[in-house]
Amino acid sequence: MQLPAHRPASLSRAPRPLSATLACALLALAPSLARAELDCIVPTREEGFDPKQPGAEAVRRAARAAAAIVQRNAVFMAGDEPVRVRTSISFFGIGNTEASVITTAYNRKAWIQGGCKVSRGADRGGGMSNGTIAVFINNPHSLLGGRLGDADLDASGAPLEAGTKAGYPVFLAGGNEDDPRVLMSRNGYRPWMVVTAAEMLAWHERELRQREEETAKSVETPIGLDEAKIETMYADMRKIDPATAEKTRAGLLAQLAKMRAQAPKQHAQALAFSAKQRAAFEAYRASLTPAQLAAPGRISGATTRDGARRVDDPSGRMLAKIDPAYARRDPSRIHLVVVSVARQPKTDPHQPWHAASLDALDYDALAALLH
Repeated sequence: MQLPAHRPASLSRAPRPLSATLACALLALAPSLARAELDCIVPTREEGFDPKQPGAEAVRRAARAAAAIVQRNAVFMAGDEPVRVRTSISFFGIGNTEASVITTAYNRKAWIQGGCKVSRGADRGGGMSNGTIAVFINNPHSLLGGRLGDADLDASGAPLEAGTKAGYPVFLAGGNEDDPRVLMSRNGYRPWMVVTAAEMLAWHERELRQREEETAKSVETPIGLDEAKIETMYADMRKIDPATAEKTRAGLLAQLAKMRAQAPKQHAQALAFSAKQRAAFEAYRASLTPAQLAAPGRISGATTRDGARRVDDPSGRMLAKIDPAYARRDPSRIHLVVVSVARQPKTDPHQPWHAASLDALDYDALAALLH
């Protein structure tokens, strides 16, 4: 992905509308765009809004303003063929103080008659849209990857820096190079914290402890099959097929005897394996210095010679968690604006138009929503 050179981002200046000169220049880069035209703007669709929640109105105003900014993008709205454009706004998160603003350009496959409408299944694929521009309001998870960890460690893949766009920092969401996103925040605030090696070890130990408890329980639990159950089954089957009942009873009794004979050895093996895992974990943890424990942890498939999962593999992936301070934010203010700038595959015929649309977006106006 080609990103422009860095320049300091100023959030205090007024929003700068897309100039006619810029729009014409971008259209000139793709002659097919000049021949396209906007068929109509479908009414915005909103879901999940709860006016009773603190800060809900502020987030709604920002989401609607973001939709308006995207719809002022002359290149995107022109389409690369006749399109109908619709914005879908969803409110979610604790107190519904987060929002996604997805503006989509639909081609004729999605159009239906009877006014400016698109089909109900227009967002289900099938080549009915030519591209979207996605903006996320107050949603720190929009920069993270899939969920990892457990109930005590809500972690995800950490964002990775990937240059700038329009003067604002770009991060690979969850470390995914195919999912770059622009982050706009006050004073360069990043709403996440990197998970340390010590935190990852604590997570691994909780998992180890759970396996140890399961192993101990399996050793203490008696075999599920016994003579009383076999006799009950035998009595029921004998009423229907005596010969088969006798054969089944004999087979089950033989199986029970075999299981009882093997149980001590299997239990000993399970306990030995569990003890070996514990020893390997303790040895590995003891081998790490305080500095290594405080450093960012990394998740990978690498293990020590004894089989302990490593958290210091240089080729592993860093994890992140939401900054605890973010939960104490003022819900009536806009703290984060994130824009997806992932480009469509080069094999997609709409890729040049979509890339030009992302370049033409008024990022300064979106950043002004922080105020």
